[in-house]
This record gives sequence, structure tokens and C-alpha cells, in this order.
Amino acid sequence: MRRQRRAFILPLAVILCFLMLLIAFVLQDQSRKQMRFASLQVRADQAANAADAGLAVALQQLGTNAAYSGVNHPQLLAEGPETYTIKILQPGASMPDGQSVPSGFLFVLASGFSLGNANARSGALVKVGSSGSKGLPGVYGASVHLSGSAAIDSYNSTKGPYVSGSKNGSVLTNSSKPGSVVLEGAAQIFGPVAIGPKGVLDPNSSGGSSVKSAYTVWRNWSTSYVSSSVQSTPKEMPPVTLPSAPGKTSMSFKNGSHTLAPGNYDSVSIGSSGTLTLKAGTYVVNNFDIGGSADIVVAGDGPVKIYVAKSFELGSGSDVSNPKVAPSLLQIYLGDNASYDQGGGTKLTGVVYGPNASVSLSGGSTVFGSLAGNSVRMSGGTWLHYDEALSEFSLGGGSSGGSTSGVTVLFRQRW
Repeated sequence: MRRQRRAFILPLAVILCFLMLLIAFVLQDQSRKQMRFASLQVRADQAANAADAGLAVALQQLGTNAAYSGVNHPQLLAEGPETYTIKILQPGASMPDGQSVPSGFLFVLASGFSLGNANARSGALVKVGSSGSKGLPGVYGASVHLSGSAAIDSYNSTKGPYVSGSKNGSVLTNSSKPGSVVLEGAAQIFGPVAIGPKGVLDPNSSGGSSVKSAYTVWRNWSTSYVSSSVQSTPKEMPPVTLPSAPGKTSMSFKNGSHTLAPGNYDSVSIGSSGTLTLKAGTYVVNNFDIGGSADIVVAGDGPVKIYVAKSFELGSGSDVSNPKVAPSLLQIYLGDNASYDQGGGTKLTGVVYGPNASVSLSGGSTVFGSLAGNSVRMSGGTWLHYDEALSEFSLGGGSSGGSTSGVTVLFRQRW
């Protein structure tokens, strides 16, 4: 009997020892893989930082020399072994996402390199020697139509949240055609209206009716604005170029709280009564849909930049961002022929910009910030509270954009 037990225990002990050795080997192998992964991640971050440093150098150089052509030979960073190169892509050249550099712009592409063949790229679409895109009016459009008691006034977010409106709620159009700006149904503009060169001014800003006249601004009996003027030159309102193509992934969130990281998506939607927090960074989407009574929260100090290829819609009662924060922290850029629709008592604090897109507010909706579209429609008791601080806003502005010594950055992107 004892011999049988020993005969059984000995193989069992051998098997247990083998299993323990196997487990130790697997754990050691996993540890090596984790250390290797961590090392690769560090090198990838170092390469990305080198690319960002190269981009900063390029923007600084372009600010003082519009003919700057970049550097092909790797440049060594002062604080480490990382290097970078810089390419300046001219109009018509292909950007990393396959789109062409628009006429009148440059694309700056910086590549960063670290140990172990780690590499990263950082790029920016820029306009050199022009500050025409700096500053936004309350509303811009080739066609602006206010009706049904729609109103525009102003406040200054640098002095605190909106309490009561000031009379700087500006409206601007580069068009000089009759009826480019239409006010009817008790619509009010508590601020100035600027029209395109060769436009025709109405001698009266209130009282009477100018509908179907030769004036660039049409209004009926119950409407008014503070003043009007003719621009000597049209204001530059650059078209929106998506930094990259939208992704193929659709993100759909139901009730409850959720968080979304920057990235490229086919569509993003949040269901009724849900809350979606957006981390600071750049989002590129085809469609963004916010359900009824849903909330969108901007995390931290932003900015959050959402590039929209097709549509952005706010359902009834939804809130986007917070009127107590600066509208510049949320920037919605609408591509050519895209649409922005906001209605049903919704509120948004942010910049909506798409000079070749359509923008519509209805049903008592409110915007704290600025609106720019090819056509802008406000109806049904809607309000725009223009943030006067946006008169110094630069397209793409914030911690990852803005102007640098005569260089206007429309967007930045990492690869």
C-alpha cells in the first residue's frame, strides 16, 4: 500500500513542479512583454513630442519668412536623441489623408523620430500672412433669415456668464443682393448689421417695411436692428477643410453617463436623457446626433473641436456644454454642404462655423456664442447671445490652434 502511495505521489509532485515552473515562465514572459510594451509606448510618445516640436519650429519660421521650405535633414532635439524633419506642402499637394491642400493655404508636416525606429507625424493646415479669419461676428451668412420673434443680443464671457444682453449682437453678410438679411415676425437684432460691398442700406433701422425693396436688409413693421454699414472689403471666412476623413466606427450611447475620446467616427449619437462627456481634442464625424433631453459636457479646459462632414442635430431639450464657460471651448466646424439643426428648447454654448453649410435654429432654442453658415435660419422664439470675446477668436483656436505671428492655423492633427 505504501509503495502504491509513493508511486502515486512522486509523479504528482513532478507534475506540480512542472506546472509551477510553467506558471513562473509565463509570468516572466508577460512581465517582459509588458516592459517591452511600456518601452515602445515611451518611444512612441517621444517621437510624437519631437513631431510637435518640429511643427512649432515650422510655424515660428513661417511667421517671419513666408518662403520657408522646411528641413529634410533630421534635426536633433536639444534635450534628447529624438529628431524631426519638416515638409511644407503647397496648394494642390496631397495631405496625409489624401485630400489636396486648398488654394491659398499651406500644409505643414513634421515627422518625429525616436529610438527603435519609433516615428510620429504632426501637421497643420495654415494660411500665411493673413489675419482675415480672426474674429467672428454674432451671425454670419450669405443669407440670414430671422422670424417668429427670433432675437440676437450679446454678452462678454470674460466678464462672467450671460445675465442680461448688450447691444453688440452683430450680423454680417458678404452679400450685397437685395434681401440677403431678412427680419420678419417681430425679430430683433440688438446690435449692428454689416453688409457686403456695393450693398444698399435702408435709411431706417425700424418702422415701416422694406420687404421686396432694393435694400440688402429686408424687414417688416415689427422688426428692428441698431445700425447698419457697408463693408469696404468682404470679411474673409475660410471654408472648412476636414483634418482627415471620418472613421467607419459608429458610437451609440443610451441612457446614463458616458465618455468619448477624440478620434474619427462615422457617427456619434447619445440617447434621450443620457450624458456624454467629450475629452479635449479633435473629433471628425459624418453625423453627430444628440437625443432629446441629453447633455453634452466638455471635459477640462478644452477645447473640443468637432468636424462634421454631413449633419449635426440637437433633439428637444438637450444641453450642449455650459453657458457658464467660454463658448470657445466647444468648436463645431461644418464641412461643405453639411447641416446644423437645433430646436425644441435646446441650448448650446459654443462656436458653430461652416460658411458653406446650412444652419437652422427653431422652437425656442438658444446659442451662447456665434453662428456662421452659408444660410442661417432662426425662428420660433430662438436666441443667439453673441459672446463679444469671440471678436478676437482665431479659427482652430485654443491649445491646439490659433494664430502665430502672421500664421493662421485652421487645424492641427497627429498621426
